[in-house]
Amino acid sequence: MTLSRKIAAALDENTRAYNLPCSVTVDEGPDRVTLEIAALDAVGVALDGLEFATTDRKEWSPPELNAWGERIARRVTYLMEPLHVLEVDGGRGEVQLRSQTPTSRGDARNYYEVRLSRDGICRVERFAYDPADRRRRRTTCHLTREVVERLAEDLAATSR
Repeated sequence: MTLSRKIAAALDENTRAYNLPCSVTVDEGPDRVTLEIAALDAVGVALDGLEFATTDRKEWSPPELNAWGERIARRVTYLMEPLHVLEVDGGRGEVQLRSQTPTSRGDARNYYEVRLSRDGICRVERFAYDPADRRRRRTTCHLTREVVERLAEDLAATSR
């Protein structure tokens, strides 16, 4: 069974059986996806975060992380805003991607942030920046079930 089918089955089960918010984890071979679900219905999912992890490698070098980030930016083009590699921190072993152009809603600017770490973990979150208080706050990612499934498959494919 593929990651996307396991996610679909887990979301179907979650719709019937679990109290929200909750976390759902699925594994397929060396890959693991954890969904932090805030809300769920037959069409969509509100996620506080999505974490993808792969155990194909023990540790990723900064150039390997940067290449993974570039592959994600090229392949994951269906979110609200296109992603781009913002920063490579070789000392910490992290790469950060963000939305190229945040979406404005009222006074806030909303954007995706993706962090890759040297241990093969990719974390996807959404933030809202309010210029009035100059703070950012994590907000939910509102995605269809199909986009969640596709995102998991694309993160797995780009990690190879």
